[in-house]
Amino acid sequence: MALATTYAYEAVPPGAGVPSTDPDVLADAARHFTADLDLARAYGEKARQAAPDRYGLGRLLRDWDEVLTAVAA
Repeated sequence: MALATTYAYEAVPPGAGVPSTDPDVLADAARHFTADLDLARAYGEKARQAAPDRYGLGRLLRDWDEVLTAVAA
């Protein structure tokens, strides 16, 4: 679950969370995850897989290499 502000809709891939600004949607998601631990695990696994590709050190270093290469050209 994530409060759907700023970048949350882009940051949370499908199946990895429930971004919303609606408290009822967030509460419903919390109920579903606590009632269905396999669902919660599946969402968590999807989020853990997506995070390093999007926000890990490797991604940061690749992005910086691209910037520095573009500036040096």
